[in-house]
This record gives sequence, C-alpha cells and structure tokens, in this order.
Amino acid sequence: MTERHLTLPLDEAAVRQLHAGDIVYLTGEVLQLLGPAHQRALSYKAQGKAVPFAEENIAIYHCYTCLTGDDSQLHCRFMGASTSAGVNPYEPEFIRAFKVRAIIGKGGMDQETLRAMQEVGCVYLAQIGGCSQLCTKSVQKVEGRFWDDLAANVGVRIRFQELGPLIVGMDAGGTSLYEGVRQQILKQQAAIHKEIGV
Repeated sequence: MTERHLTLPLDEAAVRQLHAGDIVYLTGEVLQLLGPAHQRALSYKAQGKAVPFAEENIAIYHCYTCLTGDDSQLHCRFMGASTSAGVNPYEPEFIRAFKVRAIIGKGGMDQETLRAMQEVGCVYLAQIGGCSQLCTKSVQKVEGRFWDDLAANVGVRIRFQELGPLIVGMDAGGTSLYEGVRQQILKQQAAIHKEIGV
C-alpha cells in the first residue's frame, strides 16, 4: 500500500501506476456528476455539442453537496459521497467518451465499468466512511454549477486541496477490492452450505 498526493488533471501513465489499496489525496478540479448529468453529457457528445467541462483527463465525484450563495460566489457547506452503483448504466460509455481518469464515490462499480477503466486508464477512488467532513474541508473553491435545469447540483465544478484520504478500490489493471470481498463471501457461503448439507 502506497500513499500518493496527486495533482489534477491526471494522465494515463500516472493512473496506471496506482494499485488497489493505495491511499490517494487529490488537488485540483473535480466534477460533481450524478446520473442525469452523465446522460446529458453523453447526448451532447453524440450530437457534437460542447460540454461545460474539459473533455478528457477528468476526475468525477459521485456526491451530493449543500451549496449556498449565488452563482457569482458559491460556498460548499457539506458534501458526501453517493452510492456509485446508480451510475453503472452510463459509466462505461462515459469513461470511454471523456477519458475519465478517476471516479470518486462509495460502494464500487460493476464489471462493465471495470473493463472500461482498464481500457482507458481510470481508477475508482473510494471515499472512506465517516470522512465527509474532511472532504468538505478540502474544498478550495466552488468554480460553478451547470445544467441546473436537471436537478439541484447534479453538475458542479469544485477545486480541492488534498481531497482525501481516498482508497483505490478498483484499479486500471483490473483489480477490484469489491470483487475480492464478493468472492470471499461466496466461498464462505459455499463452506457453510457444505457443512450443513444444503
């Protein structure tokens, strides 16, 4: 296990040096993106329309935020990771379309997403439970919101200083801590069933 302090945007080479279990701190701009924003961005891409963020080497955060102020000066009062599984239907295509380098969230993602991560060079960074306050404190500046017509704060550009600690839960080599745990559970269940004759 290695501790890494990285500056965004990340490039593919840097991402492929990260391994499952590593601890990561990120400095730079991250996009808060939830499902509806994924869908719209992919639609824009298909139509050749510009999106309001960089189109490659991005980091995205599955999270909810409490923002106050107006668009000229936004403040983040609280943020916390949301469960990433809800974005599984869009994430593989999104990773490939926008060369996503890092996804931050909780709970991990599916095997289709992991395959896209391997192809592109992307990692899944798990926010540790109970660390929402630390992550909120690492917000340097809320750069702006976009696509507010979809829902409150589904698209936000946020600048962080040392966002973390984050754990590499899925790496670009195809290793998933979540899959490892799932396999252990299946083995334990099989052993119990054998013991009781089920």
